[in-house]
Amino acid sequence: MGSRRHTWVRRLGAAWLAAAAVVGTAASSAAASAPTPTKSTAGPTPAELKRVDAHAEKQRERLRLPGMALAVVKDDEVVHRRTWGKDGDGKPITRQTPFLVGSLSKPITSTAVMRLAEAGSLRLDAPVRRYLPWFRPSGPSADRITLRNLLNQTSGLSERDGIAHADRFDNAPGGVERTARGLAGARTGAPPGERHEYSNANYMLLGAVVEKVTGQPFGDYLRKSVLRPFGMDGTLVDERDAERRELAPGHRYFFGHPKRFDPPYDASGVPYGYVGADIDDLSRFAVAHLGHGDAAARAVVSPAGLRELHKGTVPAGTSHRYGLGWRDDSFEGERVVWHGGATPGYHGTVVLAPERGLAVVVQDNAYSPQRDELLNATALGAMRILLGGRPAAASTDPMLDAMLTTVTVTAAVLALALLWSLFRIFRPSRGRPRGRRRIVVGAAVSVTGLLVLAVTAVYVLPRQVTVDLSEILLFVPDTGWLLVAIGVLATALAVTRGGLAVRACLAAPPLARTDPDAVRDRRQEARAGV
Repeated sequence: MGSRRHTWVRRLGAAWLAAAAVVGTAASSAAASAPTPTKSTAGPTPAELKRVDAHAEKQRERLRLPGMALAVVKDDEVVHRRTWGKDGDGKPITRQTPFLVGSLSKPITSTAVMRLAEAGSLRLDAPVRRYLPWFRPSGPSADRITLRNLLNQTSGLSERDGIAHADRFDNAPGGVERTARGLAGARTGAPPGERHEYSNANYMLLGAVVEKVTGQPFGDYLRKSVLRPFGMDGTLVDERDAERRELAPGHRYFFGHPKRFDPPYDASGVPYGYVGADIDDLSRFAVAHLGHGDAAARAVVSPAGLRELHKGTVPAGTSHRYGLGWRDDSFEGERVVWHGGATPGYHGTVVLAPERGLAVVVQDNAYSPQRDELLNATALGAMRILLGGRPAAASTDPMLDAMLTTVTVTAAVLALALLWSLFRIFRPSRGRPRGRRRIVVGAAVSVTGLLVLAVTAVYVLPRQVTVDLSEILLFVPDTGWLLVAIGVLATALAVTRGGLAVRACLAAPPLARTDPDAVRDRRQEARAGV
C-alpha cells in the first residue's frame, strides 16, 4: 500500500465536510543518465550529516514516532546510519529490525519484471492477456493493456480496484494469483496510456505475471533472482520470514498518538506492499539502484534497464512524473528518483540522486494517511540537505484534520442529544401538550434526518470515496470508529426520538379537538349561546 497519497482519504474528508453541512442544515526534463558504477568524488560532509540527524530527530519528535531508522548511501557504501526508539514489542530499533516497506515493494517488483524483460522472458509492451489469459477487463481498449501500463500506472484500472482487493492477509499458497484473479473482469475508466491513476491493482497483476512466466511463487522468485543478488538476505516475502525475523507490530495513530497494531502478515500483498526489510537491506537496494554493488548485484538489471525504470514518463503530481515503479522529480536543481510506501503501522521512503551517487533511506514504525506528507518529508528533507538546500515545509493534511474535528464534534453532539432524550424518557416534559399532527411531523423529520446521517456515515460516504468502512478502520481508525459511533448514536437517537413521539401522541388531545371542522362547529355553538 501507500505512500499512495491516499486520495480516497482526502475525498472522504471533502465528502464528509459537505455531508455534515447538509445534514446539519436538515437536522521533469532533467537528464536521465544511467547510473554508473564509477564512484564520484564528493561525499556528504560531517556537518551535512549532523544536519540530517537534527532534521530526522525533529521529525521524529513532531510525529511522535516510536521507532525510526535512517541511512545515507554514497555510491556503494552506507556512510551514515542511525536508529531511534523501540519497536512494537518494546525492543530497541537496530540495524536488523525489520519494517514493512509498503509501496516501496513496487520498485522491487518492477526490478523483477525488468530482469525478466532483459532476459527475454517477457515483453514490457506485450498485452497483459498474453501472460494472463483469464484477465478480461471491460472498458475502452481494455484488451490492449500492456505490462508497461501496469508498471507506470496508466492501465485505466482504478484506485478503487486496488483498494477492494488489498490487505487480505492471505498467507495460503497461491494468494498472489487469487488476489490478481479478483481483477479478471474489472472495468477500466480510461484507455490504456491515457492517464496516470495510482492503483495497487496494477502491481497485483504484475505479481501474477511473474508467477506465470517463471513458474514459481512470486516471493520465491523475488528472493532468488533479485533480493539475494542485491545482498538483501534478510528481506521478508512470506509469513515464515516474518516469524523468523520476529517482525514486531507497527503503530497507527489515534488522535495524533501512535498505538500498537499487530495484524497478520500478508504474503498475497508482497507485489504491491508487503515486502519487509531492515535498514541494511533497504540500503543495499538503494546501492543497486545507484548502479553499484558487487558483480551479482549489477547483473540483476543493466544500467540501461535502471535508466528505464527511473525515467518518469507520465505526469503524476504537481512536480514529478512516474516511471516504472519510481517517481522522477528534482530538488535544488538536481534530479532525484524516489518512492514512499506504507502499510497499516509502517512507513518508509527511499530517495536517490543518481547523478550524485547519493541515497537516503528512512523507515518508520507508525503511519497515518493524515501524516503522509510529513513522513515522506524526513527522507526528502534529508536529501535536500545533502544537495545543499533546506528541507521543504511539510504539514499534516488540513482537510483530514478538519474531517477528524468535524466527525468528533458530530459524534459528541449526537451523544449529548441522546443523553438528553434518555433523560426525557424518565423525566417527561410538563409543558403544554402539543397537537398530535405537530408531534408526528416533527418526529418524522427528526427520525428521517438521523437515519440518513447514520447511513451516510457508515455506508454512503465510504462508497463515495472508493472504499468501504473496513478500509477506513484499517488505515484511519480514529475517523473510522467515529463514523461507526455516528451511525450507532444517530440510530439510537432516532429510535429514542420515535419513542418519545409515540408517548407524546398518546398524551396529546385527540385529533378531533384540533380538527378544523370541529373547531369551527364549537365556535358556532359558542356564538349561538349553546
